[in-house]
Amino acid sequence: MIDRIAIDVTNTEQSAVPKEKFRINKYNFGTPFEDLVHNTEPYLHFQILRPKDEEQREKALTYFKENGKIYATFVNSLDVLLYVGCTKSIYIKSTIAEVKPEVFKSIMAQAAHWYRFYGNETNEE
Repeated sequence: MIDRIAIDVTNTEQSAVPKEKFRINKYNFGTPFEDLVHNTEPYLHFQILRPKDEEQREKALTYFKENGKIYATFVNSLDVLLYVGCTKSIYIKSTIAEVKPEVFKSIMAQAAHWYRFYGNETNEE
């Protein structure tokens, strides 16, 4: 299993992942929470973290590494996608589901690529 992925698509002009493949759900469970989720099964969820500076980002990445968390980072952005789980529906509070490692790796790479192109667009439910 992988623990992190880094994406450098700085000069890429077009997304290789269709816009309808993922969505961003915005929640407020006491604090705001942005969830990048795959639109079809398996519903992989990634929390979108937007650190305020490089120091905050490095602290988060150190914590993730020390605690075996799975995440994606970007060469030209402070943002981090933190894997939070796989569910049986598009919503984060639904029943947990299993995902095969090879499927997970593929979807995680697609999620990071998708986020690079569409992550800052408003997409709420």
